[in-house]
Amino acid sequence: MASILQVFLTILFLMNGTLSASKNVTVSPRGSYGYLVELEGHKTLGKRGLFDLSQVSGGTATIIQQAWVDLSNLIDVVIANPNQNVLQSYFDPSDAADVANVFTTLQKMFAPGGVQNPPNRGLGPTDLGEIQVRQTNDGCNPLVLAYSVGLGTSTNARNPRQITICDFGWNVLYRRLRRDLTCDMIGPKVNYKMQFLGPLLLHEILHFNNIGNMAWDTLLGATEVIDDMPGNYPCFNKAYGPYEAIKLRERDPASAKRNNENYVWYALVS
Repeated sequence: MASILQVFLTILFLMNGTLSASKNVTVSPRGSYGYLVELEGHKTLGKRGLFDLSQVSGGTATIIQQAWVDLSNLIDVVIANPNQNVLQSYFDPSDAADVANVFTTLQKMFAPGGVQNPPNRGLGPTDLGEIQVRQTNDGCNPLVLAYSVGLGTSTNARNPRQITICDFGWNVLYRRLRRDLTCDMIGPKVNYKMQFLGPLLLHEILHFNNIGNMAWDTLLGATEVIDDMPGNYPCFNKAYGPYEAIKLRERDPASAKRNNENYVWYALVS
């Protein structure tokens, strides 16, 4: 079943071959566009850490590539500079190591070859190249920013691992890349103006069940994976957004550790 990130419009203020470390390949620093391009001159991007962008092209692909760079950089910052004060707003302090392992796992998925020697071998995704990203309104309902399918640990051609950015999400967020944000634009309080396309993709990536399996070195059951937890977000009864993420942590810390949006807003506020 598709998982859906649904956002109520009135409260928005803006809105495959494996690359080996062979002697013939040089990898540019993460965060640069050179990191996205094969130096041999061909266009195989599978197992590079970049999403499968076979369903998009032109300007759409360029924007999603930049969102990939933005998200990679955001994850690097969270790992390098963990903010304990912010973490305590979104997670129980006793879960700090598990939260850190989620971001470390994601960082590895951005790298060529993805997670090496993961637990529960044979399960996926272990690399962002195994996740297809497309931009279309196919399967989208009104006010849906994005949704994901193929969340299980195995997949096939009829059930691809896929993130769909809906027209609503694309029109609201596609011009909001990290470089577009300013303090004056956001204001003094945490709010939706901090959101941009990279963290939307973060929310959707976290829906894939194997993220928690790898981060926590276990095989999670259906009720244990990272997902959209119940909350009081208007109309949708999910713990969406920063306020609901904080309230979820206050009333149910165990569910906060499993809620996509707690990771998104911890990263953004950090």
